[in-house]
Amino acid sequence: MVHFRDDDPAEVVDEIDRISALGDGSEWLTISPWVDAEHLPVRSVLHRLFSARASKVPEVTWVPPQDGEPAQIGVLHATGAQAFERLQERGVAVPATWHKIGDHSKRGLLLAIHPATPTADVLDFALDAARALAEVPTDDRWVAQVSSAG
Repeated sequence: MVHFRDDDPAEVVDEIDRISALGDGSEWLTISPWVDAEHLPVRSVLHRLFSARASKVPEVTWVPPQDGEPAQIGVLHATGAQAFERLQERGVAVPATWHKIGDHSKRGLLLAIHPATPTADVLDFALDAARALAEVPTDDRWVAQVSSAG
């Protein structure tokens, strides 16, 4: 787990590059804004099971390219369907070379990343998207976590 700020993302950029270099899809990275305890949403088990919406704290997952498929970025959020359009309305431009794979109220927004996109630009988009779709106060603090299939 890596705690970082907007102005010092180097460690996270390095992790994305390291995971990409593996080339086997065995690891991925999840990023969320750090939210102070008093702003964390309280959700019951029943709400999580039956609600059509995700947490008010967005979670951005980046998965590396694998088997000829491009890297992808998914944004799990609580703002409902049409997050792609909502990002545009809130000043977060999805790069023209990226492709929307899905935009669902419960599964979130899923985008295919163009292979020529610099890693720092992918991370910048992830942070901007999470900030734009958050339904809790956020600032410049983030948490990144590397997960693995094994």
